[in-house]
Amino acid sequence: MTLDRTTTPPVGTFPPLSLPAPGIHALSNGIEIIACNRGDEDVCRIDLMLEGGYYTEQKPGTAALTLLMLKEGAAGKSSEEIAESFDYHGAWLQTSASSHYLYVTLYTLNRHLDTCLSLLADIVIRPDFPEKEFTRLKERRLQQLLVQKEKVDVLASETFLSMIFGDKHPYGRAVTPDHINHITTEDLRDYHQQHIAPGKCRIFIAGKITGKLLDNLELHFGHTWNVPSVDSAIIPAFPIHRAENPIIVTHKENALQSGIRMGLLVIGRENPDFFALKLLCTILGGYFGSRLMSNIREEKGYTYGISSSIAAMRYGSYLTISTQTGTEFTRPLIDEVFAEIDRLRNEPVPTDEFITVQNYLRGDMARTLDSPFSIADYYLSLKANDLPVEYFAQQDEAIRQLSPGDLLSAAQKYLVPSQFYIAVAGDKNKIPPLSLP
Repeated sequence: MTLDRTTTPPVGTFPPLSLPAPGIHALSNGIEIIACNRGDEDVCRIDLMLEGGYYTEQKPGTAALTLLMLKEGAAGKSSEEIAESFDYHGAWLQTSASSHYLYVTLYTLNRHLDTCLSLLADIVIRPDFPEKEFTRLKERRLQQLLVQKEKVDVLASETFLSMIFGDKHPYGRAVTPDHINHITTEDLRDYHQQHIAPGKCRIFIAGKITGKLLDNLELHFGHTWNVPSVDSAIIPAFPIHRAENPIIVTHKENALQSGIRMGLLVIGRENPDFFALKLLCTILGGYFGSRLMSNIREEKGYTYGISSSIAAMRYGSYLTISTQTGTEFTRPLIDEVFAEIDRLRNEPVPTDEFITVQNYLRGDMARTLDSPFSIADYYLSLKANDLPVEYFAQQDEAIRQLSPGDLLSAAQKYLVPSQFYIAVAGDKNKIPPLSLP
């Protein structure tokens, strides 16, 4: 059969999407294991997800420093020995802290599971917190903070979060050099004892999973890890205190650019309108062909990049628009953002644009299914947000059922200009007065 290359082939319909159910196992000490057994390569990823994060800190900055110090010495091994062992075996370790969880992730070849999981257990369960390494790490962290505080983008982001949550709220609190200076190794030991324990741990495994991996997990994180969980200090309720002034300009002497953050508190995943708002946010600034990019970058040339996104947090979700621009374009850029929001509130999204973004979002979901590691990432997200595996298919179905009318209604209901907050960091002397529409 000869192909007719003068005719564009028809585009097939996008089938409904669903996430494969994970394998569920349990260690003898009760730790739940969530498994994604897919792939042909003899590699795997192990994620330890522990309850904790920034929200539980008594001293801001403790969670991140505790995780960073895990690989600086454990079970009598030095940081050099730990790093050399992982490098020699082709393994890679990373740590991160979010608002409510701590994560320790190991990538390793299956043939080195014995050695790498033994070392991982030492790092997680038996850290030494050596004083010399802690001093060096603190100095490095302080230098990083000083560099970050010079960036208008960082200043605008920190100011914006403090405006919508309050500077005492964990979501709106910025870590400062003073915070870091007051943290001691004893603080790290206390935080480790409270939060890195079997009763606060889940383990996610992905890749080519073998019985050897499960046996090693039981050996190193099962019956041998029976330290009782220590009751964490009572976490106070953190009420949200929104700023009285909806516009704050942080002065940065002689800055050539302005960092800009605009946004407002919005609904969370539990609200049935959430998916309409998510699609609306994507149209506004959630992909390269978005309205903000087309207008403010392509047509006006005010910036190299501008985006909008929704952060769905446990105790408060928010939509934010992020960009940087030349100081002279600060006011015109903000005006154009509100002009695009006004369009969304008053004009239905054209059908072709709606279908494009609808397919973009569903395509982004489909990419989640490409690899065992991306599927495991989604499992992690589901557990972090206390959502069932069926949420993936429910989200896909909800996006497929939306209409331009739903978006118009959501824009009018949730994108209310008078409720926006604007944080700008730049040379205040060169930025004209700003206002909401």
